[in-house]
Amino acid sequence: MNDGFNILFVCSGNACRSPMAEGLLKKKLYPDYAKKVTVSSAGTLGLQGSPPTSHALTVAREKGVDISQHRSRGVNQQILERADLILVMAPHHFDYIIEKFPSVKNRVFLLKSYAAEGEPIENVAISDPIGENLSFYRTIINQIERELDRILPAVKSKIDHKLQNKA
Repeated sequence: MNDGFNILFVCSGNACRSPMAEGLLKKKLYPDYAKKVTVSSAGTLGLQGSPPTSHALTVAREKGVDISQHRSRGVNQQILERADLILVMAPHHFDYIIEKFPSVKNRVFLLKSYAAEGEPIENVAISDPIGENLSFYRTIINQIERELDRILPAVKSKIDHKLQNKA
């Protein structure tokens, strides 16, 4: 881990969901936390160097987020060890990380269940839009944005807590 706070999003190919989440969270956090927080993403399939899908680029742009410079990368021990908070898109991503990298198990959470209160969540997965139409991508990025807005206070609190303890 580092002196700042490192947030990692994980999906399968690191070409749709996690880069969209990364871009959206940067937009929400960076006015206040740019020098203190790193937001990044990776995928469980180990794909390297691929750009986001064209639909992911389009829907991110519609939200005022430019992810055109993003290139996919696979999760590995080094990337995971640097992360203070690992937010995954679906249960199979959670299971993969816990099985392959048990040392980070206390930092891995499903995006839809992180900081959740009240009733259990019926469907904890953010569906993979790969191969789907633009409308489906819009549904997914809206779902991701709702979840980020929901967890933002908890994320900011976690960041502030770590940074205050470093001071």
